[in-house]
Amino acid sequence: MSAPTTDADETVTVELNFYAPFRDAVGEKTVVEELPRGATLADAVGRVAERHPELDGMVLNDEGEVKRGVTALRNGHDRAVADGALEDGDSVSFTTPIHGG
Repeated sequence: MSAPTTDADETVTVELNFYAPFRDAVGEKTVVEELPRGATLADAVGRVAERHPELDGMVLNDEGEVKRGVTALRNGHDRAVADGALEDGDSVSFTTPIHGG
């Protein structure tokens, strides 16, 4: 007999960190989202873009993939993909490559 499911079993909480132009579009550095279990990075970005339309089209391309020139890091080191399912406690950071000389 399995344990009864609770709402906490049905959702994941993720932290989205925005830098450079993405922070300007969202108006804050960090956004915490509670999403259904199995939600993808694209789902999380879409949810934030609903509240901050300026973000729409900045992170994901028309095919729903992370755009070229956007660095999306999951938990500080793994490159995040748009269709990758997020896990409870994940942190994803969005920035652009830094060019210098």
